[in-house]
Amino acid sequence: MSSREGVAIKVKIGLKANGHALYPNWGLLPMVQGGTTPESQQIVKWKYDKSSGHDEDDGGDSPVGTQWGMMIVTEQFANEAVAMFPAVSIVTEVEAETFWNDKAYSHLDDDIVSVNALQGLLLRLDALERAGGSAAEIAAMKAKIKNSENPNHSAAGVKKNKTKYFNDAKVHLGFTIKP
Repeated sequence: MSSREGVAIKVKIGLKANGHALYPNWGLLPMVQGGTTPESQQIVKWKYDKSSGHDEDDGGDSPVGTQWGMMIVTEQFANEAVAMFPAVSIVTEVEAETFWNDKAYSHLDDDIVSVNALQGLLLRLDALERAGGSAAEIAAMKAKIKNSENPNHSAAGVKKNKTKYFNDAKVHLGFTIKP
């Protein structure tokens, strides 16, 4: 996968009277008025601050009625958005990494566990043992189970969450941040 270079923007998202999120109207950007779609300029779509939000007051920088979001976008999109919307700012790579790791993804586990895959392997082992499988078959199944518990092994079961941490996500999603 080739990597796209982008700029991180942080957006303060308010609330409409009906309680729905009030996002900037990207359709007003000059580039969009010229025929470019906002989606084509968004390298990594919305990542939201999960540590606070519209209906909580954590005493931080996201008071009740607002929430912070971040996207990785093209430089032109970022510049036009900052010029048009006071709620949009460009953040450094370090700030983007901090937001990603500490706000957007901190609630997720390091690994993604497929309970179905792990239970299936245990059931197969149990069936082999009950059916009188050979020692080699049972050992092979136990090795398969052991591999499935290793997030860095290709066996189904436990996998590393490749978007949990910013630096892993850059590689997995194929983006870099413009210095």
